[in-house]
Formats: sequence, C-alpha cells, structure tokens
Amino acid sequence: MKHKISIGVLVFKDNKLLLVKHVHPETGFTWWVPPGGGVKGSESITDAAKREVFEECGLKVEVGRPVLMRQLIYRAQDQNVLTIYFLTNEVSGEITTKNIQGLGSVDEQYIKEIRLFSKDEIKDIKVFPEYLQEDAFWDDVENNFPRFRFLGTVFDEG
Repeated sequence: MKHKISIGVLVFKDNKLLLVKHVHPETGFTWWVPPGGGVKGSESITDAAKREVFEECGLKVEVGRPVLMRQLIYRAQDQNVLTIYFLTNEVSGEITTKNIQGLGSVDEQYIKEIRLFSKDEIKDIKVFPEYLQEDAFWDDVENNFPRFRFLGTVFDEG
C-alpha cells in the first residue's frame, strides 16, 4: 500500500468556507472539499498548502496552524492517505480556476467550481470530510479552533 501525505486548507471569508467542487469525469459523482492535495517530492506541507490553494483557487495564502487530521485507507487505489487541514492567516487574490485550465492535469478533469458556503448552505451538499457539515466544526470556527482534532480513520472499499 502506498502512503501519501495530503493537505487541505480551510479558507474563510465572511463566515463562509471555501470549497472546491469535484465531478468524476466517468461516473458524474460530485463532491466538495477544501482546496488541497498531495505533497510533492521534498516539498514542505505548508508549501504544498500554498501551492494547492493557488493552483486550484487562484488565491495566495499565508498558512496558519493545523487544526484537523484524517486518515483514509483507500483500497481501490492501494493508498493510505493522511490529510492535515490548515487554517489560513491571510488570503489575497481573486477566486478562479484559470490556473488549472489547459494543463491537462487531473485537477482540470475533476474541478468544476469554487464557492463559499455558510454553515446552513454546506448541509445540502456532499462534502469531505463530513465533519465540515457538523455543528461541532462551526463551533470550532467560532471559537478559533481551541484544540486539534483527529477525525479518525475512514476505510473506503472503492
């Protein structure tokens, strides 16, 4: 099984969370996630966070502290993925998908939209991790994430 370190970045504006819409090109399955992805080569996790947000959303961020972590055992792809979610301290730029267009990358095939969601709006979509829909997450947001949370291990049979 391959091990992968992944990051997710929690970007907030006006009490709304920025999420990226993914659509599987073959099945049409649709889900939303915070911007993020895998750490490449010798890249630091914070550099990966900055790169992923810029590539997927066109935003420049100052990466803050880690606040969430989740493990995914993805048997269909023979991967064990550890995702660490970071807050952002500063955000600049305009939200856009133009940085992934024309590259022929996997992101270009899957990413279809970027949008800010309120606590109420996020409850009506398929989002990963699901914790982002829970009142406990929004309580953490309101209280500036008083503690680091491990969201557990998810086993995906594929």
